[in-house]
Amino acid sequence: MRRLIVLVFFLSLSPIVTADEGFLLKPGERVVFLGDSNTFSGRFIMLLDAYVTTRFPNDRFDLINLGLPSETVTGLSEPDHPYPRPDIHSRVAQALQKTKPNVVVICYGMNDGIYYPFSDERFRKYQAGLRSLIQKCRDAKTRVVLHTPAPFDSTPLATKVLPATADKFSWMRPYADYDGVLTRYSEWLVKLRDEGLPVADPHAAILEYLKLRRKDQPAYRVSGDGIHPDGTGQWFIARELLTALHAPTALDEINIDLKSDQRTEEIRKRLTVNGDSISYRCAVPIPMPQDSTWDKVMLQSEKIDEKWNRWILRVKGVETDRFNLFVGDQKAGQYTREQLTSGVDLFSVFQATTQEKRSRIWQLIEKKQRLLGLAWLSDVGHNRPDTPKGIPLAEAQRQAADLEVEIRKLAAPTESMLKLVPAR
Repeated sequence: MRRLIVLVFFLSLSPIVTADEGFLLKPGERVVFLGDSNTFSGRFIMLLDAYVTTRFPNDRFDLINLGLPSETVTGLSEPDHPYPRPDIHSRVAQALQKTKPNVVVICYGMNDGIYYPFSDERFRKYQAGLRSLIQKCRDAKTRVVLHTPAPFDSTPLATKVLPATADKFSWMRPYADYDGVLTRYSEWLVKLRDEGLPVADPHAAILEYLKLRRKDQPAYRVSGDGIHPDGTGQWFIARELLTALHAPTALDEINIDLKSDQRTEEIRKRLTVNGDSISYRCAVPIPMPQDSTWDKVMLQSEKIDEKWNRWILRVKGVETDRFNLFVGDQKAGQYTREQLTSGVDLFSVFQATTQEKRSRIWQLIEKKQRLLGLAWLSDVGHNRPDTPKGIPLAEAQRQAADLEVEIRKLAAPTESMLKLVPAR
């Protein structure tokens, strides 16, 4: 972590936590996502892209979505499926050889129980298929991250689900308690943490959120068809993955200690202390963007900005009881000595001035990920019919590079002057 130290405080001129501090993804790494249609839809991958882009604007990460609808890790298909479900093992060698990832994020399970009641035989196939896929990734010298499948939600499918006594099942007519199957699969996945594998658990997180919301809204859902989470549901996938990756939650911190006598030349250029007043030229980081499709109640209850976009100013050792905080010549608030000592949230101070950039970054990342995802999927190849084809990979990469230039320009921190002036 790079800290610049001076006369009275510690300061980072770009986001305080660099990507090599605890975060399991390293600058310059390529991350490939393997999974079924819930990976293919890609909104949680867009969120991860938006996070690393804004949190580490000086670093580069390459996130590639190779999710394929209908796919399994078992090679199983229900009798009524219109074609044999694609099996990741038929394309994983090509995927790893072409993309050469540093990290592979894996999520299978939704289709692997083939929408039937629990079966020991199918469960063993799931375990064997998952372990085989993990080993293939390790043989390719890649690190592996797992996450549990989203829940199956029977609430929107009340007229379609079938009891355990039915003769056959399918994704169109699933077993009513199919989520019990996915819970068994997810519990087994979570136990793989004991083997040193990072495992995110959005299955449990989404179920917990549904339980909370259904106290007041029994029909509330985050999936229209019981299988595919919407943007709100995919936030929980992103959140759990960020947590499993030990992603820093703070945007930045500014710690001022008026009792310190440490100094650097760089800080002398940026700091002015005049009696009890402090002027400080800082870099303003861009907060992690939000998905425009999120449920507004979820946005409030999750307190996403409060938890994931904290930017704290702490000032210790002040003698004055109360200060006015100015951004340039504009008053931004008034704070007591106790508030400054415990920490003031600068995110709220700069929220309005960064919102337009956040929104535009999200739009551009969404466009970039859709463009590259289809191009990579087509280039790697698969045997699923009726899947949209991407443009040639080289052309997609050229267009994506143009988008990346604009994204990086928007994500770059801007400088601003903070002033703490004693309130009279």
